[in-house]
Formats: sequence, structure tokens, C-alpha cells
Amino acid sequence: MSFALGFAAAFLVVALAVFLRARRRRHAPGSWLFRGLFSRLATSPAQERVFLDESAKLREELLHLRADWLATREELSVLLEAAALEPSRIEAVLAARDERLAALRRRAAEGLARFHAALDDAQRKLLAATVRQGRLGGARRRCGWSGRPQAA
Repeated sequence: MSFALGFAAAFLVVALAVFLRARRRRHAPGSWLFRGLFSRLATSPAQERVFLDESAKLREELLHLRADWLATREELSVLLEAAALEPSRIEAVLAARDERLAALRRRAAEGLARFHAALDDAQRKLLAATVRQGRLGGARRRCGWSGRPQAA
């Protein structure tokens, strides 16, 4: 009897693992982060791919911007160590990062335009309503970003 129970338990674990693995492959990598949005918009796999590709490119730009800002912190610390602080040198350090920030804004605008073009009219209206309400995530919250309760 114990052999049968052990065999059944092992079979169920293997079957569950196979099921979950097959289920995971149906969605693009990283799509779990946006599953609420994709579900609400009823997107197709092609539309999800556009969104995920653009979000990956935006993430790459953000990583570059973060690396630049870490370098900026080092440069600013060197300037702050000096006996005299020249505002023009601080301005030069900060201005050097404006180009990377502009590239990030361009990437965000281009990505949003591509995703917008991939949606149909009903999905665009639903996306606009979702953005207006501030509910891009999967869970519906009664509090906004500020933590103050909102009308349901």
C-alpha cells in the first residue's frame, strides 16, 4: 500500500511539474510582470511580444542611465572634496548626463508608440482608461501611490 501511495505522489509531482513547465512556455519571458495589463487588454501573443520587446529596450536604457548616475556620484564627490566649489563644473557634470536622459525619453516615447500601434481601438480606449485610473498592475488596490484611500 505504501508503495502505491509513494508512486502516486511521485507521479502527481512529475505531472504538476510538466504541466507548469508547459504552461510557462505559452507566455513570453517576463510576461508575468504585465499579466494583469495583458489580461485586462486581452492582448494577443504578438501584441505582448511588442510590449515586452520595448520594455526590455527601455530597461536597457535605464541600466545605462543608472551606471551614468553612479559615475556622476563619484565625480560630484571629487568636486565636493575641493576647497572651492565651482558651480560651472557641477553644471558640466550634470549636463553630461542630459544626453542619456534624453535617450531614455526617446526610447520610452518610441516604445509606447509601437505598443499603441499594435493595439486595436477598443484596447487603446481600455488602456487609456487604465492609465487614467492608475491601475496598470494586476491587483486592484483601494489606495493610490500616495497611500490615501480612493473612491472605489
